[in-house]
Amino acid sequence: MDRDIPSAALLVVGTEVLTAKVQDENGPYAARALRDAGLWLATVCTLPDQVDAIVEAVDRERRRRTWVFTSGGIGPTHDDVTVAAVARALGRPLRRHPELEAILREGHERWTGSREVPEPVLRMADVPEGTRLAGGGFPCLQVENVVMLPGVPQFFRAQLERFLPALAEPPFRLAILFLGLGEDRIAEALEEVARAYPDVDIGSYPRFDEADHRVKVTLECKDVARVGAAREALLARLPPGAVLRSEGP
Repeated sequence: MDRDIPSAALLVVGTEVLTAKVQDENGPYAARALRDAGLWLATVCTLPDQVDAIVEAVDRERRRRTWVFTSGGIGPTHDDVTVAAVARALGRPLRRHPELEAILREGHERWTGSREVPEPVLRMADVPEGTRLAGGGFPCLQVENVVMLPGVPQFFRAQLERFLPALAEPPFRLAILFLGLGEDRIAEALEEVARAYPDVDIGSYPRFDEADHRVKVTLECKDVARVGAAREALLARLPPGAVLRSEGP
């Protein structure tokens, strides 16, 4: 993948995911949403609810990715440690954010009918100094190139979808070939085309079930002309009748 393309890392925080108590839904959703926004998702990393592990991952990924998104660990309970870990990774103190506190107070009263807000809920307004509230509604938290999102899938999706339009990049262009040949018959052709078109990401995905094809080949980059040229170069190297059907440019 072209390293000039804006990249992203997703850090899924949750011991419950690593111990199979909960199945992660946010990783697959983010992969699609970020791709649709023209961002290259370079890394998905699942981490326990441990400050040191999160600090290490945030510090590593923020230095080599355009954006780092976290999922989970921003609630009011003892195992919600993502915000504190991000603050430590960035070398920023935690500060209570007045606007976020007001949002939390309003939401608590709306949902419970009580104006007495428990301190653990108010601590959700303690965020790294300089945090920006982004995305509208109940906001996601952005500090430098790190965006902290909730772990609950419906909230994660809503906040990510509100945030991504501001980052939108030119889209990826994708061509797909469905072949009736096995990978052993196309490996040499794929290698030749990959060498000739290093800017086009070429993938080969075999099937061993009752699908109507044996291999799906994808060719992808942001330059539609390059995708088309790589596609034609591959077609010229395949035996007649190898392509069962195709999609894309």
